[in-house]
Amino acid sequence: MEADINKELIFNHFARKSSPLQRELIAQWLREKENEEQYYRWLEEWEAAHPQYLAQTQPALAAFSQFLAKNPHTDEPVAAISTADQYLFRQRTIRRWFVAASILLLLGMGGFLMRDQLRYHTYATSFGETRSIRLADGSDVVLNANSRLRVPRWGFGRETREVLLKGEALFSVTHTADDQKFIVKTERKVDVVVLGTEFTVFARNRGARVALNKGKVEIHYQQNNTAKQVTMKPGDLVSIDSRNQLAHKTTKDPQEQAAWRQKRFVFEETTLQEVAYLLEENYGIHVDISDSTLAQRKLMGSFRAENVDQLLQSISELLDITVVRQGNHVRLSDQ
Repeated sequence: MEADINKELIFNHFARKSSPLQRELIAQWLREKENEEQYYRWLEEWEAAHPQYLAQTQPALAAFSQFLAKNPHTDEPVAAISTADQYLFRQRTIRRWFVAASILLLLGMGGFLMRDQLRYHTYATSFGETRSIRLADGSDVVLNANSRLRVPRWGFGRETREVLLKGEALFSVTHTADDQKFIVKTERKVDVVVLGTEFTVFARNRGARVALNKGKVEIHYQQNNTAKQVTMKPGDLVSIDSRNQLAHKTTKDPQEQAAWRQKRFVFEETTLQEVAYLLEENYGIHVDISDSTLAQRKLMGSFRAENVDQLLQSISELLDITVVRQGNHVRLSDQ
């Protein structure tokens, strides 16, 4: 597949000269995330060399001059136009303007909807998947399952080092000669501002969490419509709940917050309800716990699980509970 796709074929595709089979090959090629960046670079190069519209002013002026020469202006009165003809002319004009306005509106909406896809490269993981990424500035990112990272396609590392995270990721940020800040923005308006360091960011619907392995970071967040800031040092663990209430504590091993890289799970007095959230976020599993007392039972320990079934088996043995799975639904009970 890779050998079939080259710059010449893509340029022919942009010029609408590709065959149906070639278009299908290109569509399959674009399913690989790493090929999207190359596609857009070629698109930018092709558009620069092939502007979509060039006004033909000289031929138009010559044709208009010939028309004037063949149709000299006279002062003869123009024949009167009937009221009915005037009405039909106005209706046709209105319809033409309506069609033109509709086309412009659709084009504008299409550009609006596609602008983020053109401006940002999106890295994503599915349930149960992790992914390692090397950014243009040399920084490394490991995405946890069911996560998404958006990075500017142009200017990243030169004009800005801002990325947008939804989910969970481990960042190892490269320091730049000009001390350019690296900013991890989240949809929860919790931003992590760093120069060069290693840290883990969790940003999902139920809250946010930042664990600092080394270096120094600032957390910018909103609380009661007030902008606040807290500075972290190595070993700090900052959690922000769904109401943007902040909890700041220290941890002996902040790297354990990214144990998922090795498919390890570390539970430190973690309630079964918290584990249920983890299963839903990382594996797309809906968990039903039989009663509130069981939901508050706590897990302690560290163990490895290659997949969700191994994780469920470990939870069952650790708490001596019954686990019943049917597709993406799991029921936990102590019977």
